Amino acid sequence: MKGALALIESPELALAERACLTNNPAFLEQALSQTADDDLYFIHDRTRAHAVRNNATAVLDKLVELGVSFADVSSKDAWGGGQTSTATLEFLLAHGWDINKRAEYSTEAQPLMWFTVRNIEMVKWCLEHGASVHPRDMEPIQDNVITQSQRSCEQILEHVVATGDIATFELLRGKGASLGWRCLHRAVEQAAHSDPAREDAATAAAYDKRMAMVLHLLDVVKLDVNAPDQPVDAKVPNRLGTPICYIPGSGTSVEDTRELTWLLLDRGADPTPALKIAQDEYPQFIEDVKAWRARKGDSNKCCIQ
Repeated sequence: MKGALALIESPELALAERACLTNNPAFLEQALSQTADDDLYFIHDRTRAHAVRNNATAVLDKLVELGVSFADVSSKDAWGGGQTSTATLEFLLAHGWDINKRAEYSTEAQPLMWFTVRNIEMVKWCLEHGASVHPRDMEPIQDNVITQSQRSCEQILEHVVATGDIATFELLRGKGASLGWRCLHRAVEQAAHSDPAREDAATAAAYDKRMAMVLHLLDVVKLDVNAPDQPVDAKVPNRLGTPICYIPGSGTSVEDTRELTWLLLDRGADPTPALKIAQDEYPQFIEDVKAWRARKGDSNKCCIQ
């Protein structure tokens, strides 16, 4: 029996991966003929993930013949970095895989649909094939606690506002998806990372998309511009405060977030907690608040208390 590290670098696994890249099960058969019985599970497991990602249908069929289970394919492996076809996903479903499967407390705690939110057609496909907008076995959102399960897997709408579009957001909201704690916060955070310089079409489109999401949440969904991101007295890691705190606290390298800052201030955001963060993290934010106050004829108010 070889150790995991030795197997990762083994000629047997290299042959199995070649089988997936070429969709030729003969290479898999050769690999398995050279594999000790105690190492078969590892080779089967890795081959299954590579076959799914590469949509290697002949190899998948061979794994079925060998008795390999598909029920425990992780959501991350099913997604395959976005390379898995719907035909392959349908194969998985036909062989006992659960589209709502997720790990409890790991990087694979998100169900498959969470990985698809950049592509509304894939989201629709997931819904049509039984995907739920509620993570399995997760406690309902409450005002006084955020559970470990909720930390491991954010609500799907919190994911959409950061990477998806308004159409996807409304599709899932219409299916009853929870807003969670941080929809506006996550949207602001991502907008703060988008460059308004508009140096090229892609940059301009990305910035406009993220700003449109923030506006939608404020003006259509009517989210509270000063909403907390966790219960009072809770100390959840990576929570910064109200939505505006996610501008100076986001770690952005973008030099100009004035439009975003002014938008939140115009909607009634209290900059006080964000100004404290900005002193160490993002001094430009302080200048933007000063400029906004001067524009409003409020220049006598001190920005830093």
